[in-house]
Amino acid sequence: MLNRTFRICAVLAASAMILLCAIPGSASGSVTLRLWGGGNYGIPPKDATDSWSQAQRTVFERFQELHPEINVISANGLRIDSGNPAFDSDFLLAMAGGSAPDIIYVNFRQLGSYVNQDFLYPLNEYVDKTPGILRNVNPSIRRVLNIDGKIYCVPWGQFAMALYYRKDLYRDSGLDPDKPPRTWDEFYDYCKKLTIPEKGQYGFGFAAYPQGTPYHWVNFIWQAGGQVVTKDKHGNWFASFNSPGGVRALDFYKKLLAGEWTLPNGALFRGVASRTNSWEDDKVQGKIAQWISDTSDTVCRNPMVDPSLLGVAELPAGPAGKACAINAAMWGMNSQIKDKRVRDAAWEFIKFMASDEADRIRVKAYVEAGLSKLVNPAKLQQYGYTEYLRGFRKGWAEEIQDAFKHGEPEPYGKNCELLYTEMDYPIEASTLNPNSDSRALLDSCVSKINTKMLGYVPEGQMQHKRRIAWSVFAVLLAGIGSLLAFQIRKLLRAHPEESEGSGTVRGGMRVHVIAWLFMIPAVVSVLAWSYYPLLRGMIMAFQNYKILGGSNFVGLDNFISVVGQDTFWIGIVNSVVYTALSLTLGFLVPVFLALMLSEIPRGKIAYRTVYYLPAVTSGLVIIFLWKWFYDPTPMGLFNSMIGYYNSLAIGLATHIHPALAHLKLSTQTWLADPKLAMLCVVLPTIWAGAGPGSIIYLAAMKGIPEEMYEAADLDGAGVWTKVWRITLPSLMPLLIINFVGAFIGSFKAMENIFVLTGGGPLYRTHTIGLEIWYNAFLYLRFGYATAAAWIMGSMLVGFTMYQLRILKDVRFSTTGREEG
Repeated sequence: MLNRTFRICAVLAASAMILLCAIPGSASGSVTLRLWGGGNYGIPPKDATDSWSQAQRTVFERFQELHPEINVISANGLRIDSGNPAFDSDFLLAMAGGSAPDIIYVNFRQLGSYVNQDFLYPLNEYVDKTPGILRNVNPSIRRVLNIDGKIYCVPWGQFAMALYYRKDLYRDSGLDPDKPPRTWDEFYDYCKKLTIPEKGQYGFGFAAYPQGTPYHWVNFIWQAGGQVVTKDKHGNWFASFNSPGGVRALDFYKKLLAGEWTLPNGALFRGVASRTNSWEDDKVQGKIAQWISDTSDTVCRNPMVDPSLLGVAELPAGPAGKACAINAAMWGMNSQIKDKRVRDAAWEFIKFMASDEADRIRVKAYVEAGLSKLVNPAKLQQYGYTEYLRGFRKGWAEEIQDAFKHGEPEPYGKNCELLYTEMDYPIEASTLNPNSDSRALLDSCVSKINTKMLGYVPEGQMQHKRRIAWSVFAVLLAGIGSLLAFQIRKLLRAHPEESEGSGTVRGGMRVHVIAWLFMIPAVVSVLAWSYYPLLRGMIMAFQNYKILGGSNFVGLDNFISVVGQDTFWIGIVNSVVYTALSLTLGFLVPVFLALMLSEIPRGKIAYRTVYYLPAVTSGLVIIFLWKWFYDPTPMGLFNSMIGYYNSLAIGLATHIHPALAHLKLSTQTWLADPKLAMLCVVLPTIWAGAGPGSIIYLAAMKGIPEEMYEAADLDGAGVWTKVWRITLPSLMPLLIINFVGAFIGSFKAMENIFVLTGGGPLYRTHTIGLEIWYNAFLYLRFGYATAAAWIMGSMLVGFTMYQLRILKDVRFSTTGREEG
């Protein structure tokens, strides 16, 4: 018996071991690492076709060969990549939700915020055990890595901004491809020679997508003698690009984009540079001859341009001399890892990615792909590919070293990952109005950044604001307390009157117990999903909230920041404008659509189905569809329609009368035009809501007695008289309810604006909903965002109470009207 029992236990134990070994990461020595690599720095797919991804994939596969006990998987989540600055939103949500990656991609812009939020684990213990791990790190980059004596990341790629140019366009314009421009003046002369308006070719190109132009423009600031951000003696970071150097840099940008000059044929022309959304395609198609992009100390990111046509040089020197942005692609370790085995495995990954072997693999992948021209000549020499050194422009390797020598670290202080987004404001304003005052634009932008993003407010000024805030808070509490006391007294006085003659409730206590038993699940659900988050939100509004804990109470500081932030009031004003446009243009559209549908003699079901389709279509799909409608290029639907109209006007002018040529219309930038942007973001919601709303009103119209219309006909009433005197009064309760709901919904709207414009241009579509979202999920100012949400909610309480009063008085009844 004992032997049989022993055998059964042995079988069960063996089965358990097999099951445990089958679970990923459960076998002895087996570890699964989750990696977050935003943008193009994660784990490339196996079917990736570009050279950079292929090289990175080869490095990952080599690591897996060397460490079969470590399984690296991607932890990247889904995000809306619509030209909005939401690069880290999926990562932040993962950290907040407890599903964060073990290994985190970090660059300079992110470093300060990640350390401030305690996302990163200090690597000193591992760095000290690995001599030479930072041997090849540039001294300027190494200074950035050391934060209060701790190292949180290890670079595996070092980057410097460089000037890229098309050699073929240089030759066509009579320029020597081996002699790129060395100064601003020389660069501007090159741009003039390379600009050919009849070909749609410009001498230089800026990327118009969010953060694109500022990402390049900061180089001009340093070259002009300015600084982007500065750190004071107390360790506080603040923006400082409104210096004379910053003004010179913005003036040079305006000169490139809109400066007037004379073409070879004697005609006047404005600008030698373009600012385009199709920046990548324009480089390939030869529409821009020069551009700024980063180059690493190992290989250049393949810009999809034939390498034989591509030239790379250091950036032209400005009035203050040579300067360029330097950065690093780094891997860090999640501070929340508790298992030392996982930490050790993460370090093995970080160490390998920063090793000479990984560097050699990248070089080999480029050479084998026929892209040796994109490899640093010094690396070709180092790894034995000397046969590929012919054909390089003399001095290129030295120029790359020189770029790092004169390089300025990309801003890396607190919240600097969103710096370029905020810096886009003066650039966009200058693009729309080249005659604008550069100093005033920069002063305004710097003020916004220091109070909004970096949180810099003088202590004396803050103390004064706190005294005012607490006084206002006390008055509000007294007012709310008085109002509650009045309501309670009113209810107590009304209760005896309401209970007189009510009789005895059948069943007594038993009925109440049974009723509460049925209600408990609903009550618990409402408490868990509505009131608990509401309570937590109330607490967060008074905290300097951090995702991983360590939040401290700051009193009313968040509310002070909200009411003192101009973007909050801009958001309030824009929300009112958005709501007014939505209600003015769209509120009655469903009503009149319902009137028309009710009069269709045949095919009513088909028409109603077609109009209801937007209700079953994803709202995001609708917004992206309209974004294509608004595409500013000739490929956009609306601009295509304008193009067809212009072709018709030209045809009429040719065959009928030349004066008809003046009927031509110019294409529009739509969402990029401050005058049109708000209207453009309103129209999709009106279009999507008109059909479904009409079905609701159509159902309500069935409750109107047919006899009323017949009587009106006998009295000689016309169509509009019947609508005004019968239909609208009968629908008035429903109209009022929908009006209040539409008002609240429009005031809180942000999803469609987020996808279409991100709040631009020039904050013209920046609503209060976007203000809350950006501060929470981009600036990590959860306390500020919660305080702003409470203020917005308080502003809407009156409308909600009014809605509840209407709902209390409205009576609904069924109709006996049959469908004809």
